[in-house]
Amino acid sequence: MGIFNDAASVDAFAINAYCIVSALFFSACAYAQLNDPNPIQWFCAYVFGGTVPNLYWMTTSGGGSNSSNTVRHKWLVLLALHGFVALLGMAIVYKLVTVAPKLLEDVTEHHHGIVWAFMEHEEGRDSCGLLLLLLHVSFLNSVLAARGSPRNRNSRGSPRNNDGGNGGSDTASAIGTTTTTLPPTVVAVGLFGVLGVCVYVWIVHHPDLVAKHGLKHCQGDMFGRGDGDEL
Repeated sequence: MGIFNDAASVDAFAINAYCIVSALFFSACAYAQLNDPNPIQWFCAYVFGGTVPNLYWMTTSGGGSNSSNTVRHKWLVLLALHGFVALLGMAIVYKLVTVAPKLLEDVTEHHHGIVWAFMEHEEGRDSCGLLLLLLHVSFLNSVLAARGSPRNRNSRGSPRNNDGGNGGSDTASAIGTTTTTLPPTVVAVGLFGVLGVCVYVWIVHHPDLVAKHGLKHCQGDMFGRGDGDEL
């Protein structure tokens, strides 16, 4: 029997694949932040936002349990993710407001391109990382909320009872009717592309940025030690 029996199976496979790759990516980001002058908050943000929802999805995606404890745990996770998204949004706004005057000076006086000037500032790089986390958590939040909801389980008019025997079917059905405006597979592929661009920039352009500004903590000073500029 093939693993791709219908569109919902493809969606489930795409989400699982994305969860694995993104968890590895954000774990690497968290490790890289250990050399930041303020490592704790960044490490916690990348670990919590970049790996916890992934693990929760992958460890519960095959079950169809509707016990009160399971439902309660699910909505506690969703509530925490909603709060995390709100914090990310506020942090991004703060970073953008902070970097705006610096960008204006760079573009008018130093004639830098706006994109390169944005990435040369700590606030610009921070806001990019926060935006990536925001997209990631919002996507997983949407598929977690869609999975197992009564509306999605009954969306095809199925007469099946929620007895746990059709857990995989319920999950696949819920994925197929996720609250995202685009199919989950399309969103996952798009996020794969975003991660690929980030990896490319990290490998190709980040060394030039470190060399240009002499960022000592990006050259081996770990856990915020040293007197280098912030990354």
